[in-house]
Amino acid sequence: MTGAVTAGRTHRWLFGGFFWIAASIIYAPIIVMIVFSFNSSRFQVMPFRKFTTDWYARVFADAQYVEGLINSLLVAGSVSLIATAIAFLCAYSLVNSEFPGKMLVTVFVLAPLAVPLILIGISMRLYFVSLGFQPSLGLAGVGQVIYVMPLAILNLRNRIAQIPKSQEEAAWALGASRLRSMLEIVLPNCKFAIAATLILTFTFAFDEFVIAYFLTNFSITLPIKIWTSLVTGFDPAINAVGTMVFLFSMGLGICSQLLLMKERKR
Repeated sequence: MTGAVTAGRTHRWLFGGFFWIAASIIYAPIIVMIVFSFNSSRFQVMPFRKFTTDWYARVFADAQYVEGLINSLLVAGSVSLIATAIAFLCAYSLVNSEFPGKMLVTVFVLAPLAVPLILIGISMRLYFVSLGFQPSLGLAGVGQVIYVMPLAILNLRNRIAQIPKSQEEAAWALGASRLRSMLEIVLPNCKFAIAATLILTFTFAFDEFVIAYFLTNFSITLPIKIWTSLVTGFDPAINAVGTMVFLFSMGLGICSQLLLMKERKR
């Protein structure tokens, strides 16, 4: 008995150690970035010179950063709404419909999760250009809808599958159409999952760089602006931008998880 308790403690300490090592590897560079975003020096070297918020003011004074932020918000908002709406209908069909090749269709719909983003970006650019479309923010939005769709479908399918089928069957027996039962029974039962999916898809689309890079020419999003600033020469304002984007994305991610936890409790 004592040996089992000792082994259990050892395993907890071992896995706890692995967790903190992994967390430090992931978050240490982010903490450094946040610290230096308040450093008055142009160079990321110690010692820390003087506390300042000038780099944050510089970000909002730069027209390209502001333009990139506005473009990212518009694209991410549109992608979130479109992807969640389509994903809800797709998830409902996958849960409630039976048809030949259903498993194959499900795998096909979720396949983009396993495909490297650079391949998706290159293939989309070649395909859309061959159809006569010119790279633009709208085209980047289409690509990002395809990118976040599998995630939205997985999220909503799990919730829809938990709703008792008897509720819809009772509505049908009382004369309700399938559309009405879906709108008045399934949709209200999925409100927290839908809200979480909207936030999650917005976060992924807002931070996405590869597809936006391949599917735009002269329009910039915030990740593209950050990348071009790094390529042309380090600008300390990038630390401020990175800090704001990180906190914004983390806040949205936490809100999404809280909504999903609330859904599970219900």
